[in-house]
Parts: sequence; structure tokens; C-alpha cells
Amino acid sequence: MKLPVAIGLVTLLTLLMTAPAADAASVVRRGTAATPAALQAAIDSFRVDLGGVNNGVGGTFRSGRREINWDGVPDSFALPNNLPFNFFNSNSPRGVVFSTLEAGSALNQFMVSADGDNPTTTPVRFGNFNASYATAFQTFSAERLFHLRGGDTMILTFFLPGTNIPASVSGIGVVYADVDASANVRLICFDPDGQRLVGATGDVQNNGLSFLGVFFTSPEERCSRVEIRAGNVDLVGGAADGTGGVDVIALDDFIYGEPRSVDALLRDGFE
Repeated sequence: MKLPVAIGLVTLLTLLMTAPAADAASVVRRGTAATPAALQAAIDSFRVDLGGVNNGVGGTFRSGRREINWDGVPDSFALPNNLPFNFFNSNSPRGVVFSTLEAGSALNQFMVSADGDNPTTTPVRFGNFNASYATAFQTFSAERLFHLRGGDTMILTFFLPGTNIPASVSGIGVVYADVDASANVRLICFDPDGQRLVGATGDVQNNGLSFLGVFFTSPEERCSRVEIRAGNVDLVGGAADGTGGVDVIALDDFIYGEPRSVDALLRDGFE
């Protein structure tokens, strides 16, 4: 579908979201596996949904996708240090900025687990908080994992990579480690007007890996903001997974459609 350049921003935003969340033209992809290799087919299927190639870092493209697997994050931005909330739109531009729903001292603070040869000898897979985490969590792509500080729910907002120009994507998928209850794995997508498009929960795989992805089959539906829930408690020493209803979950790969701006959609049309 091609849009004439004369169509204004308000009209475009109306086209982007005209139906309530229950009517959003979307496909939800789920997968669980005990090992990374067994989850690969679910990941590859979602990559096909998004179409095109992995566009890597920087630049802007009309199609394809972006991926974050945390393993390129340097030691200086991994535990015991914080990851900057805009790392993947500034240091390694892939068009996404993080924020949190939680208030307090941990607002907008994020953490990437240490790798096996880090200079501070910090335990891997968040074992610095609780030694059991290093056993409960495994990675889809070795060897770092991700979580926020001080909570279990975060927001992703999309931009043209390396800029402050708002953008939207055709879908997003997330890999979760050690899901004990499906209600503790959730994606909610919002359109550029802030209207909820669709929400989905994931599947259980204790001590294994789960994948949850949402893809919009109508090119006129676009996601500009995503709410992600991972677990029901913060990663802290006293939170023993599986005890007293505690469900501690870590995050691995993020896979999402190429971020595109309103101007780009007006110029090139929906594809």
C-alpha cells in the first residue's frame, strides 16, 4: 500500500491503529525448549515473519530486523556495572531505548550478566546475586543475559537507530530463561498514539528457555512501544526461584523489525 506524501501525521497515526487490542491483526509465536538448539526452530520461524536480514548496528533500512544478544556488551557496561538505558541507540545503535515502570533508586537502571573472563571475577548468569541463578538460567546465545534493576517490568521505545526520531516496528520477540508461570512472561505492544495493540503471555519451561514473539500481519499496524514483564520479583539474594511463589526470570535475545519513522512510511508506503 502506498500513501501520498500529502497525507498528514494525524491521518497516518489513525491508519496505524484503528482497531482495539482484541482485533489487532497479529500472530503470536511461542516456543519452549530444554536446550538452545531445540529452541532454534521457533526463533528462525519468527525471523521469517519479520522478513529480510539482520541489519546489525547503525544505519536505516526499509526492511529486515535488528537483534540484541547482549554478548557484545563490554565488561565496563556489564555487572557489577550498569548498562546505560540508551546503550542500544547510542553506543551500539539499533534503534531502541529502555525504561522501567518502577520508581525509586533503580529507575532506568539495567544490568547485563558477567562473562566467564570478566576482570572483577563476577559470577556468570547473575550468580553474584544468588548462586542458584547460575544453575537455573541458561543462555540461548552464550554467554550474557539481561535484566532490569529493582523490578520485573520494563519498556522498550523505538527510534531510528542513533537518533531521537520516533519509530515503530512490525513485531518483537524475546527469549526468556527459566519460566515457572506463564503469567510472569508478558509482551504488550502499543501503537504511536499510545493505544494498546495486543498483549500476550508466554509458556513455561523450568530451567530451560521460552520464546514469545508478536508479529503484525497488517503492514498498517505498527508497534512503537513494548512493555515486557520478566518474572515476579527482582533479582536479589533472598529471592530463591521456585520458593514461596517466586519466579525469577532472565532475558536473552531481543529480535524486532527494522525501526521505521513516520516520514519513512509516508515516503515509501507500507511494505
